[in-house]
Amino acid sequence: MPRFRRHRRPRLARAPQPPAAREGRAEDAPKLRVARKSHPPHVTEGGLGIPQWTDLIKEFPDYTQAYVERGVLLYKTGRYDNAIYDFNVALKLDPRNPKALFHRGLTLLAFKRLKEAAADFKRCVPIDSSNPEPCYYCAQTLSMMGGIDQALEYLDKALMRKPDHVGSLSLRGDLRVRKKDYDAALQDLNRAVELDPQNAGALASRAQVHLVKGNYGRAMDDLSLSLQLDPNQASPYHDRGLISMRKQDYDGAIADLEKALSIEKSYPVDPRYAEAYLHRARRAAGAGQLDRAIEDYKAARSLNPEAVPAGEQADCHRRRARAAVERGACEPAVGDYETAESLEPGVPPEPAYVEALYHRAAARARQGAHDAALGDLDRILRIRPDHELDPVFGPSFGHRGNLLFGEGKYKEAIESLTWAITMVPAEASYRELRAICYSQLQDHDHAAADIETVLRLRPDAKLDPALLASFGHRGRARMGRGDFVGAVSDFEMAVQSDPGIKKDPAYVKAYLARCEAYLKQGKPEQALADLERALAANPLLKVSPYMSGAYCARAQARVGRGKIDLALKDLDKAIQIDPACAEAYALRGAINRDRMDYADALADFKKAVEIEPQRTPALKPEIDKLKASLK
Repeated sequence: MPRFRRHRRPRLARAPQPPAAREGRAEDAPKLRVARKSHPPHVTEGGLGIPQWTDLIKEFPDYTQAYVERGVLLYKTGRYDNAIYDFNVALKLDPRNPKALFHRGLTLLAFKRLKEAAADFKRCVPIDSSNPEPCYYCAQTLSMMGGIDQALEYLDKALMRKPDHVGSLSLRGDLRVRKKDYDAALQDLNRAVELDPQNAGALASRAQVHLVKGNYGRAMDDLSLSLQLDPNQASPYHDRGLISMRKQDYDGAIADLEKALSIEKSYPVDPRYAEAYLHRARRAAGAGQLDRAIEDYKAARSLNPEAVPAGEQADCHRRRARAAVERGACEPAVGDYETAESLEPGVPPEPAYVEALYHRAAARARQGAHDAALGDLDRILRIRPDHELDPVFGPSFGHRGNLLFGEGKYKEAIESLTWAITMVPAEASYRELRAICYSQLQDHDHAAADIETVLRLRPDAKLDPALLASFGHRGRARMGRGDFVGAVSDFEMAVQSDPGIKKDPAYVKAYLARCEAYLKQGKPEQALADLERALAANPLLKVSPYMSGAYCARAQARVGRGKIDLALKDLDKAIQIDPACAEAYALRGAINRDRMDYADALADFKKAVEIEPQRTPALKPEIDKLKASLK
């Protein structure tokens, strides 16, 4: 006998067992010693157990039947590794042994090693030419691998061998249902049920055919009987729920679906179940059961998003949020408001939303969660810029200012520190850090102002001498030298301490000069930013028509970034500057078309063609589509 490696496999009763062949391949089985005495004639396996077959193997190492029969018993007791080893040895001794091939295929199927199982069944089919079982299990394995057509071929072979083979009829009917060959499927399933009225699987499959054909009464009869025979099936519960929906019994439908999913969590749910959840959600919302309603809305949306009106679901979240605000539960209230906003963007936020967000921000600030608190505050100030802030947020803004300073983001740090100073005016450290930021930006006027305040608050403060420098008039000096770009940089810093500097003609001239430079460099967005600053300073400034091209270019860039409203403003401005700008009309028409403002889009496209007839080939198809949409 070969040497045993005990760590590789367990022992069998009364005799040690050689290690299992790697991956169950027959060629890996150990080579057997040639027995000196011949094995007994075929033994009827009826009364022998594993120990007896083990004794025979020990006495007759080349006894094929012993390995096969012991392997079958091992398979039946769930010891699949040992069973495969025995079948491998048997097939080494007799490569065409049908029982060994068939049962090794069953064992591999139990292991979900489908390709190997199918190979064994295929080898067994021509050897065991009168037995339908290898054909049936081969078809079953192939269907699990997705090879339905090939599986049907083997089922045909099985039924040629035994026309009343119930398993093959039932499986072929099920596969024909998958292929939507319902008439043929019904014939197979009727025959299967006729032969075996207790076949729960065939009844469930036949119910699916009845459902497709619209015979709901027959389907319900089959489903009820199938579940009586085997209540642990997901499919009948799922299908029975579909019938309940036709009866408008939505609670019953959902109950059946939940039962199906409790049996098989990953069972594919028919999207039509969204209707049941939607009806139950509406009923619960009407009764004020908002938690149940929201859960049902979510379930319906997960099955069929298009079936659920977003406004309906959003309104339910807002109602629950208002109730949460009333009882002081700000965290869940904010969550519901945010969900509502994601479902129905563009709806103005309710005052209760701002209130809940503000209270949550204050609680986070008190807990030292400054980043989270400021995140809430940023959203509040976007909704209501004039919202009064509690001094409790002062340390949070100071924390952010310190972080931004460490990252070298001085302007952003100044903004946060300014908020902190507004809330805690007596805190000298915020002003000192802001003064350093101003100094880094060469804004010495502001730096000096902050330093003066720090010295008033803390006369004994030791400050960096570099903070005492001041360059407040450098902007005008640079203008005199023709350094327009540098002058703009100085004016941007100086205007924070002296807004009246915008009235200086040099201020407007500097921005216009840099605007021209940006246009020459092909930077329309920067150029327009400078132009708009100049216009803000002097609204009577006349803008040349050629600037319309820059507005069009920035509009295209903003569309690419999803800033549609800003893009439309740019195009309106381009048309205002140059009413004959066909490009602006064409771009605005495309945006209006995408926004489904078809009438506006049609007018813009027509205007573009009127100004520049050469655009007709490109825009005429769009014009025709829009006309058709408006009919």
